[in-house]
Parts: sequence; C-alpha cells; structure tokens
Amino acid sequence: MRSALLLPLAQLAAAQTFPAKADGDVAGGIFSISLPDLGARIAKDGAAMFGSGHGKESPAAKTTVKTGGTGPYIAQYQTDPTIPSHVVYAPKTPPPIPMPVIVWGNGGCQFDGTAFSNFLTEIASHGYLVVADGPPGGTFLKGQSKVQDMRDSVDWVEKGGAAKYGQIDTKKIIAAGQSCGGLEAYSMTYHDPRIIQTMHFNIGIFQDDKKYLLKEIKVPQAYFLGGPHDIGYLLGEKDYSLLNAGLPAFKASLDTGHDGTYWSANGGKFGKAAVAYLQWQLRGDAKSKAYCLGKGAGSLVGDNWNVTSKNWT
Repeated sequence: MRSALLLPLAQLAAAQTFPAKADGDVAGGIFSISLPDLGARIAKDGAAMFGSGHGKESPAAKTTVKTGGTGPYIAQYQTDPTIPSHVVYAPKTPPPIPMPVIVWGNGGCQFDGTAFSNFLTEIASHGYLVVADGPPGGTFLKGQSKVQDMRDSVDWVEKGGAAKYGQIDTKKIIAAGQSCGGLEAYSMTYHDPRIIQTMHFNIGIFQDDKKYLLKEIKVPQAYFLGGPHDIGYLLGEKDYSLLNAGLPAFKASLDTGHDGTYWSANGGKFGKAAVAYLQWQLRGDAKSKAYCLGKGAGSLVGDNWNVTSKNWT
C-alpha cells in the first residue's frame, strides 16, 4: 500500500472536509497534535526519531546577555494594558518607517510572551512590531496558547491598538512560531486573508492524515529547521514538498537540533536568518535576498545553512 505521504495533495484532500475555522480542540489548532497523541507516536516510533540531541551549530549555553538588537532601532519588550495577555516587542522610539507585524506563537504553545525575547527583540530592532502570545514569564501551569490568542493579536493591531508604537503596516502581517507555535501559525493562516505569509521554526505537521489541510494554505511559506536532530526537521521537509503547486516557499536548515539558537545573543543565527528573510520579503531589500538565496560567502549557505526555495521571481 502506498504511503499517504506519497499521494498527491489533491488526492489526499478529495475525501476530506475542510473546517471553516482552524481553532480545533488542542493548542496549535487543527494543524496540531494533542499531547496524548504525541506521546503515543513517540512510543510507537521511538524517541530517537524525534531528535532530542543537539547539532554542531548548537550554542554551548543560553546567554543572559540582553540587548536592544542589532538593527537601527533599539528595541524592547513591554506589556500593554490594551492587550494584557500578550507581550509587545517594538523599537523604543517609533521609527520613521512603516512597521510590518509578526504575530508569534511560542514553542510548546507556552503561554509566555518573553520565552523568545532575545530572538524577537532582534526582529523588532529592524523596524517590526512583534506581538507574542502570553504575559511575561508565563508557564505551562497557566495553560497553552490557542489560535484565538494569535487572532487576538491581529484584531488588536487592526483596531489601532499598536498605533502608539509607530506607523503600522496592517497590510503586512505574518504569522510565525516555533514548534507548536509554528503549527498555531499554520492554523492562523488557514482561511484568514489578513495573513500574507507564514514562518515555521523547527516544525511541520505531525499526522499524515492532516496534511491534506495544506491544500487550504495559499500564501508563501517559510521553514527554518534544525537539521536531523530536530523533532521538526522531517515534518517540515514533508510539508514543503506537499505545498500547492506554484506556491512560493523557502526552506533553510541549520544543524542545531530543536532548540535552534533563539536564546543566544540577538537570537544567534536563527535571528540573523529571520531578519534577512523578513527584510527580503517585506521590504524588498536586495542584500537580504542575496543573503537568503546566495550560495557563497555572505549568504545563509556560507553560514552553514542548507537552503532550498521554489517559485520566487
């Protein structure tokens, strides 16, 4: 019998129904996997395939150094009484340029808006507004974030809640997240025309019988993976191969394992790669495009990433 993954996406979708909304009944929405199902899969397939190790690009340790990012606009995170269940990352002083928006879901769908502070501060320092799920220092004891939490971020931005941070470009909103947060970003993108792209970090869809849902993903997709030691590596690779024909997509992998470099100063190589991709995609920056797509020194490949892309002009 042929594996479901080998069937064309259209054939996988033919006998399935598409929910109107993507909230589902577990953290991460309809693209996600429940914790009991995840445990069952690990028991069946073996923990080794889930890449609990670290690669040669893994940081030696998490840094305690906090900066305002390497971009031209010193950034910080803060709470905002108009969206108290989230953390807002923005330049300290409103920049003289319109700011695109990234709505962010944390690894494990953890309800902690400061869990990726180094990484997200770095992005904000280049003139972006980032809204992360959860209050500062939240824990799993407070539950996991849901698709509605990310939707709340977009609603808040569209209603003018972010205007105090500078000029907001509400036509450039990206859903992004790490691990479970990346599945939440998939779900946020599903049937929501406000999201113009999705960025997935160290993740892809676990269940083969859910991959037909990719048929409803119709905006560009980017995957930043952690190599063979990453639980999300093969999942993201499969998703990339099953996207709708002609859909622009980008995939980069660095041998770090599942934890990437998010807790290095300024987010490490994952921070540098994410900023370059955003600058290329949302600001048309030629140097950033060359860094993402080039093959030699001064490119992602030169920084030891494996890069594949398709359908870009």
